[in-house]
Amino acid sequence: MTLLLISLFLVLAVFMRVGIQWVRTKDLGLRAASLDAPLIKILPGTIFILSFYVALAVALFGFYGKLAPVMELPLILQWLSFALGLSGILITVISQYQMGDSWRIGVDQQETTELKTQGLYARSRNPIYFGLLLFWVGICGTFVHALLMMAAIICWICIELIVRKIEEPYLHKTHGEMFVEYVRSTNRYLSIL
Repeated sequence: MTLLLISLFLVLAVFMRVGIQWVRTKDLGLRAASLDAPLIKILPGTIFILSFYVALAVALFGFYGKLAPVMELPLILQWLSFALGLSGILITVISQYQMGDSWRIGVDQQETTELKTQGLYARSRNPIYFGLLLFWVGICGTFVHALLMMAAIICWICIELIVRKIEEPYLHKTHGEMFVEYVRSTNRYLSIL
């Protein structure tokens, strides 16, 4: 189940989204930090990507019987975790779709993209990351292993750094008072009411 979740995420939320972006804009939507950028702009994105490689390796070793889970959750909890992971993928894909041509992986400080505040973005300033949180909880529940949990925690720390130190300052600089008002009305990850 873990390998299936990771594969679905990579296909639907990464490769397919990059392909859609290319077809729509002739731009892959990938923005890497320049090598002369401060480490705070390079390391979180790099480690974020590495956490997915670790998760994929753990899932592959588990699938081929080379790595055993530290504990086996009851089957019902594994299926609930799988459903949670699928929900995270779905939220991520819908959020990417709602971003339209503004979707990017990474931030180009010289580029101006539209501030999205409708759809899932009316309930979360970062629904893609909220979907990723559900995805990571889901894969950690389908294959309980310390390496996978460490990758999830490290990935979430990187997300926090990316959001707080790169994306939000960029959005504030680019959209000014409109972004400030959006911050007042919408939580970073989930607004219930």
